[in-house]
Amino acid sequence: MFVVGFMVSPLVGFIAEHAGPRRLLIIAMFPVAGLWLLQAYSPYLWLLYLGRCLLSITSTVTFTVVQPLLAEFCPPGIRGLALALPELFGCAGLLLAYLLASLLPWDMATAVSAAPFLPLSLLILLVPESPYWLVRKKKIDAAERSLRLLLGRDGNVAEELLIIRSTTTQRQCQVKDQIRELRKARNAIPVVLLASVFMLRELGGKGPVFNFTVYMFRNAGVQLDAFYCTVFVGVARLASTCISACTLDLVGRKHLLVATAVICAASEGVAGAFLFLEVECATWVPLASVIVFVVAYGLGMGPVPWTYLGELLPTPVRSLGAALVTCCYSIIFFIVNFLFLEVLSSLGLGLTLLIFGAANLAVAIIVLFHIPETKGRTLQDLENAFASENKGKALRQPISTVAGIVENKQTLSKDQKSAG
Repeated sequence: MFVVGFMVSPLVGFIAEHAGPRRLLIIAMFPVAGLWLLQAYSPYLWLLYLGRCLLSITSTVTFTVVQPLLAEFCPPGIRGLALALPELFGCAGLLLAYLLASLLPWDMATAVSAAPFLPLSLLILLVPESPYWLVRKKKIDAAERSLRLLLGRDGNVAEELLIIRSTTTQRQCQVKDQIRELRKARNAIPVVLLASVFMLRELGGKGPVFNFTVYMFRNAGVQLDAFYCTVFVGVARLASTCISACTLDLVGRKHLLVATAVICAASEGVAGAFLFLEVECATWVPLASVIVFVVAYGLGMGPVPWTYLGELLPTPVRSLGAALVTCCYSIIFFIVNFLFLEVLSSLGLGLTLLIFGAANLAVAIIVLFHIPETKGRTLQDLENAFASENKGKALRQPISTVAGIVENKQTLSKDQKSAG
């Protein structure tokens, strides 16, 4: 899937900006159920590969489009919950896949996986188009209708539309203009920082821990049933991600991500040191370390980077930036999982875990010193978070939602008076 991901994701940003993120999501979602059935009952091997390849393209579209679209839809008070839900449902889906694989033949388990996408393909038609994209395309009436659907009868559509228009200029209408915008430091810095966080997170061993859990336990001398081990890891990840989704808007993103990155680094470092030094009678240490890693990952390292992907990318480069970050993430995910067993045979599990721990520690350092808190802040507040004159202020404390709206309205009023 990630081989296709890093080849397709750069194109997704261009297509989403040209056709609209909601329209692209609909096009990608409609064939998914059929692709699962094609994999389940394909009479030829090449058809199975084709179904898998096409399904990977739809997954890449979803990874790239959903988080920015959710960030544009949701008010700051519930945006953390909304942006954590895809990670939460992904964990639930993986756990369900573990159970289906143990209860049913592989073809039946694959066919059952098509079921959720039948209603989803219809429900997604109810999703409105991004008002930010509509404003960029100068479709103001359509943007107003989209906001009215999102905000309801009591929402102040005119005020919200005014705020969106204040952050959108004519220089953002075409893809080539957005590439030009991406060259500006204030827009490029958040893209580079988020790509770094995603790549270091993968270099921190997330893929091997979840994909090679049983192998790692056996390598460390822990004898556990493969099925129960996999299900236990899935349950721990789902439970911790659920807690994160419910508390993300209360505790904030930055400190939660820093703390969980340090915990992940410490758990891998302790397990790596015990295995590297070959401490006897300590087979319980890798088991405990993996449990701690899985819980910490579910609390922060899993959902928070995806939350930042929707919140931190500035409006002028949101689609292209998300595509670049997804591309970098897919490349590193593929490389780490493809080379893991060879690295393990060369360096040993202990040293490999120490390297993973160092990468997670680097995530904590980058987030602590370079990424602002986004809790309670509007997307308009965050537009200038990485401007050189505002960066220090943004890292120290967030601006309130009301203050951000007032500031944008005052700025727009001044511009209108000047124009008058």
